[in-house]
Amino acid sequence: MGRLILLLGVLVVLTLCCLAIAAGLRSLAAEPNEIRATLDPARVTVSAGETFTVTLTIENVSLQAVRVTAIGLDEALGDALRVEATEPAFRGVRSRSYPLLGAWDEYTLDQRIFAGEKLPVTLTLTALQPGNTSGEVTVWVQDKLLGVSFERARRMTLDVAVQ
Repeated sequence: MGRLILLLGVLVVLTLCCLAIAAGLRSLAAEPNEIRATLDPARVTVSAGETFTVTLTIENVSLQAVRVTAIGLDEALGDALRVEATEPAFRGVRSRSYPLLGAWDEYTLDQRIFAGEKLPVTLTLTALQPGNTSGEVTVWVQDKLLGVSFERARRMTLDVAVQ
């Protein structure tokens, strides 16, 4: 009888752990609700070698300050465009590649946006080669789950036609 109770207790604990892990993974995979982000323009037609700007506006729609850690350009955009500058200026660049998430270059911003405020980020880009490209521009936001810090991403599509 004691073994049965112990076994049932272990099964209950394992079930609760699995549910907590599933809830945590679902939260990690979701886009952050704290921000709203828009690209202007989201569709661009330029000539090869031409430099142009795109404005990414990040709005904090939560009641607390949020920290935007980085802006990412996925691999497809990185092959067709070169980032010349951002305003506010990025602090560093790192390449990321994960089997299920893809590959991208991340431009570190580390900017705090207070409740109700907007952060405009101007991306100065140069078109490298002719062709049509579509890819994601990602805003990485710092978050916490059970006291553990992690980042979630809001994604927007940028379409570029280079003549």
